[in-house]
Amino acid sequence: MILDRLVLHNFKRFKNAEIDFKDGITGILGNNGSGKSSLVSAILFALYGVQATGIAADYIVSSFAGPRDRCEVRLDFRIGGDSYTVVRTFKKGKTVSHDATFHNGGKLVATGVSPVEDAVKRTLGMGPVDFRNTIYAAQKDLLTLLENTPGKRREWFQKALGIDYLKNGSDTILKEEIDQKAGELQRVTGQLDALTARLGEADLPALEASVTFHRAAIAEQEQARAAKQKERDGLAARQKELAEQKLLYTALLQKQAAVAKERDADREQAGRLEAQLALIAQEQAEYERLKPVVAGHDDLRQRLEALRQKKEKFQQLNAELGFAMKQIADLKVREEAQKQKLALLDAGTKKRAELVTAIRAGLGAGEIADNRLETAVSFRLAEISKQAGTLAARLAHSTEEREKIAADRETIRRAGADGICPLCRQKLGEHFGSIDAEFSAKIHDLEEKAAADLARQEKLAQEKAGIDALKPSLDTLRSLDADLKQKPVYDQDLANLAGQRIRKEEDEHRIRNALTVLMFNPDEFAACEKENADLQKVQLRFIELGRKIGQGIMAQQHLDAIREKIDRRTEDLETISEEIKAAAFDPEAAARAERAVAEADAALRDIGVRIAESAKELRFAEEKIAEYRKAEQQAAGLKERISALEDELDLLARTRKLIAEYVVYLMQVVRSRLEGETSRILGEITGGRYEQVLLDDNFNLLVRDIDNDYPVDRFSGGEQDDIAVALRIALSRYLAELHDVHESTVLIFDEIFGSQDEERRANLLTALRTQESRFPQILLISHIADIQGEFASTLVVESGAGEGSRVREAE
Repeated sequence: MILDRLVLHNFKRFKNAEIDFKDGITGILGNNGSGKSSLVSAILFALYGVQATGIAADYIVSSFAGPRDRCEVRLDFRIGGDSYTVVRTFKKGKTVSHDATFHNGGKLVATGVSPVEDAVKRTLGMGPVDFRNTIYAAQKDLLTLLENTPGKRREWFQKALGIDYLKNGSDTILKEEIDQKAGELQRVTGQLDALTARLGEADLPALEASVTFHRAAIAEQEQARAAKQKERDGLAARQKELAEQKLLYTALLQKQAAVAKERDADREQAGRLEAQLALIAQEQAEYERLKPVVAGHDDLRQRLEALRQKKEKFQQLNAELGFAMKQIADLKVREEAQKQKLALLDAGTKKRAELVTAIRAGLGAGEIADNRLETAVSFRLAEISKQAGTLAARLAHSTEEREKIAADRETIRRAGADGICPLCRQKLGEHFGSIDAEFSAKIHDLEEKAAADLARQEKLAQEKAGIDALKPSLDTLRSLDADLKQKPVYDQDLANLAGQRIRKEEDEHRIRNALTVLMFNPDEFAACEKENADLQKVQLRFIELGRKIGQGIMAQQHLDAIREKIDRRTEDLETISEEIKAAAFDPEAAARAERAVAEADAALRDIGVRIAESAKELRFAEEKIAEYRKAEQQAAGLKERISALEDELDLLARTRKLIAEYVVYLMQVVRSRLEGETSRILGEITGGRYEQVLLDDNFNLLVRDIDNDYPVDRFSGGEQDDIAVALRIALSRYLAELHDVHESTVLIFDEIFGSQDEERRANLLTALRTQESRFPQILLISHIADIQGEFASTLVVESGAGEGSRVREAE
């Protein structure tokens, strides 16, 4: 198996990484904790899943991954001329998500965790434990191979070869099986002893005699029960005949009572109908009296309807009148408000004239147009600002010049008449006095100019303050101009309101005239409504009387029908009385037949009880006999089971002994094979200096040097490393052949350099180079950066800041 490429996404310390493997010896270098060994875990994870890595599932997914991210590892590899790709994904949250695919030459071979694992095992020829032991050697492996403690190497080899499971696992299983079988043998023996005791207590002949006796008794009682049953059947036939006569007699009596009850009910109903017809005769007179009164109701309804229509028109006109009066009042209020607005505008015109006069006076100009006042104020303020700026600059310059002249004068005064002029660099001499006076005159002249400029500056400030005071007046003037522009609109609004009010007053006059013409009288309407209500009550009474009179006709017809029914039922009762007399039923004969049947039933029950008691005794005896026969069969079965358990225990003991002997034999075979393979590899590594290695029963190493065999600790540190590497490679080759893997494969050594010095590291690399023909791809994992240049290619694993580790190929 040759590795081609490994792609990691969110696996342990790697967020995203892609590694291309090359043939030859490749160094994988990086600091401790950077994730070098995680690359081996990633290969095992891709091929066999989480359990093969030895890492808890909680730590497979990178800590840099988000809560919804998953881990994905892809491994491309070759076996012979075939290319394979396995891709495995994993995520653990509230539920575990685990999936895998396996391709051969780009064609999908298997999908799903279990199918992919089976396909990988078939392709590689081994499971995860054997695969790890075949291709991967950690630092502790070489240390164990050089261990001096007796038995340590033997235990390590047994575990690596899987023999420890054969020895310890089989021994545990067989011991558990032997203990279980021995316990079962003890339990079955106890059961057999208990059954033997029970068989000795039973009396089989007495039980068989009891069975014969009770069977005869049951046959005798069955004959007596048959005779009594025949007698009982005759009595039951006579009882049935009498029961039929009784049933007919009882039915006639019930029918007679029912017909008599129905006739009595009809007579009561006929009486109620006769009383109802008498009352209806009295209400007939009232009906005739109300008939003419009800006939005039239509005229009254028509008159009431006409008054109701007048009332609706009256209410409508009153509503319109109220609405018109309200609108007129509202329009008058709005007219008054509009007049007040116009009055305010007239006052604003007067105030505007006063403001214009005041602004012109403030500017000192009497012929400025109204619409130019604001521009004039802005222009004057700009002039004042410009002049003030000029004065300020001139004052600053004057001050600067005055200070400079004063400084020069002070310099000359300090120099004195004998000093040097700071300007012309000549001796002052007799010019000292005139120069000092000249400087003083210049200073005085500058001070006078500055005083005049300050006076002009103050005057400009006062003028600016006066003009700034005009700004509120300008604001008020602008507001008044805006209001005065609305005067034509206000005049038009006032005229519109007056026109609307006049039209509404005309509507009010028209509505009042319509009300006068309508001549609606509320009292007349109320009286008509009351008269109509009273007449409605009379009409309701008239309708009710008519309904009752109609019911009276139906009641008379119903009464005639009931009288006919009463006559028919009287005739039926006479017929039923004659049938009762003809029935001739004797209640005493029926009672005698019932008593005779009851006595026969009692006799049959007694016979049944005696038969049941005999049957119970018979079943008890038969059950006891069956239990005896069953116990005899169980005892025979237990004896057979005891014999079988004893045979099984003997076989298990012999099997346990044979497996122990086979483990010893197997270790001898493995030791012989490893001796030969290690000797050949050590000869290749050492150039033929050491060509023979021996392994004793505890797998202690002896190396032939010249004509004698020596233990490992006799040799130098570098030679011990060569011996350990040779033995570890020999084990990998043996395991590969054991699983029928004959192709060249990868070999991975993890931190095998340990704390060796530079010379021993060089020896190890030289030893490994001799094996490139059998292992064309060797990966060496180390934290030692100094050996970077010793490999055909080098991969550097670096810890990233916040983004996990990354892998780069060293140049």
